[in-house]
Amino acid sequence: MSAVLALAIFLSCFAMLPVRAETIEDCHIVITDGDSIDIYGERIRILNIDAPESFRSRCEAELKLALRTKERLANLLRSGPVEIRREAQDRYRRTLAILSVREGDVGQILVREKLALP
Repeated sequence: MSAVLALAIFLSCFAMLPVRAETIEDCHIVITDGDSIDIYGERIRILNIDAPESFRSRCEAELKLALRTKERLANLLRSGPVEIRREAQDRYRRTLAILSVREGDVGQILVREKLALP
């Protein structure tokens, strides 16, 4: 019986480790900004890009671009499976990750389309 208990403790320790990479399909993704999403309570910021702010925009032009960026991000993430490669956490305790879809790296797509800055 002690071997079973030891195995259960061992497996529970590994269950607490964060998943570094995964592919998700058909999940509830909340777009919080042009460079941030929420998946089942995990706040994720797209690594290596900066998108216009929709919450505290400095002007109407920034708000319009922010809303276009959020719309494009939503379209990309809902186009099929999303691969999430977790890299680190930022000072706000958000997961910093690279997101990929069939079209490629989501951050690079947004930068290429001039919806975000590198």
